[in-house]
Amino acid sequence: MSFIQSLELDQILNLAEAILWISIACLFLVQLRRLQQNRDLAIACSIAFALFGVSDLIEVSTRAWYQPLSLFILKAVCVITFITVYITYRKRRSGKL
Repeated sequence: MSFIQSLELDQILNLAEAILWISIACLFLVQLRRLQQNRDLAIACSIAFALFGVSDLIEVSTRAWYQPLSLFILKAVCVITFITVYITYRKRRSGKL
């Protein structure tokens, strides 16, 4: 029996999410060559999305986004990073920062 066939639906969806988040991280990395501004935000996004993807890979085995506590903290830090980057980007675009 293959690895994928031995997984439940929620675990397969977590693998798909991990692929999505890590792909988005790669897109931010590719954009770094073209960016003149906001490179710091692109780097932060790339790292946060990659770590969020890793957290979904961990979730495949734990089957809970809140257990262990370190997984919950990792996910929370990633979400806080996404929010902070978005707010910083909006402020920069409006000229308030």
